[in-house]
Amino acid sequence: MSTAHAWTPAHDGTEAMHSYLERLSRAVTEIALPDLMRAADVLERAHASGHTIFTCGNGGSAATASYFALDLTKNTRLPGVPPMRTMCLADQVPALTAWANNVGYEAVFSSQLAGLCRPGDVLVAISTSGMSPNVLAALRLGRDCGVGTIGLLGPTGGSAGPLCDVWIAAPAPSIEEQEDLYMSMTHILTRHLHNHLSRIAAPRVEDRA
Repeated sequence: MSTAHAWTPAHDGTEAMHSYLERLSRAVTEIALPDLMRAADVLERAHASGHTIFTCGNGGSAATASYFALDLTKNTRLPGVPPMRTMCLADQVPALTAWANNVGYEAVFSSQLAGLCRPGDVLVAISTSGMSPNVLAALRLGRDCGVGTIGLLGPTGGSAGPLCDVWIAAPAPSIEEQEDLYMSMTHILTRHLHNHLSRIAAPRVEDRA
């Protein structure tokens, strides 16, 4: 006779895991596709006009911002199509520490952006609270300079929402779930842009045949 114990979710922790996955699955279906499409349109127009897409965020959102910049640069690269110009402001460690030390942490993104951006560029700001002073400062600077602003934000948008031309809510209760949704959003946007640029590339390849 087998002596293996029956599966007891309450005892081994899998009940909490199952609950997390259920909430996350439900939240994925609640992401607003019209907002994603609006953000994709902003990014498409920036690429078509040769402008730069900047990303920023703190903590886990900084990691997502960095990953998104990489995805846009690498995973949309196609023969015959100009590459997407991207830069993650959270990746510039010397600049981050200089501005934080000499001016204040709230200036680490906006001060970089002020020296790099041009009208028509785009800033993608990622923040679960929508209240991070350095993210808000970057969004304000971007709007003042004619930069398009996209937010990947928490359910309410915080103070960042009104500063964004387009913002997409992560409709989940916890920061961890929201960060999972941001990664899904960036993958969806990257895949959309790859497909969009593929349609542009195809006629150019045929023209060379």
